Amino acid sequence: MKIFLAVSLFQGVDTNSLSGITTLLNNVIIILMGFIGALSVVFIIIGGIQYITSTGNSSGTEKAKKTIMYAIGGLILALSTTAIINTIGQLFHI
Repeated sequence: MKIFLAVSLFQGVDTNSLSGITTLLNNVIIILMGFIGALSVVFIIIGGIQYITSTGNSSGTEKAKKTIMYAIGGLILALSTTAIINTIGQLFHI
């Protein structure tokens, strides 16, 4: 089974120097962000379906709202983590 990604794991990695590790870690972060984004969309859709099918049931509605809120919160957390990592990398020229 072949997975097609915008960035392959070892794209641009120099195996003869330590800078290759930085490139490898950047590639891992990009790939993980793609998975996190896709997973967030899936959970937002699941929460929407739960909300629609709850038909006014208060416990089902609350469960759906929590699912959507947690999916959005996880996506925001992942994006902020990436921003922090990029900022630290620029500060220390990594």
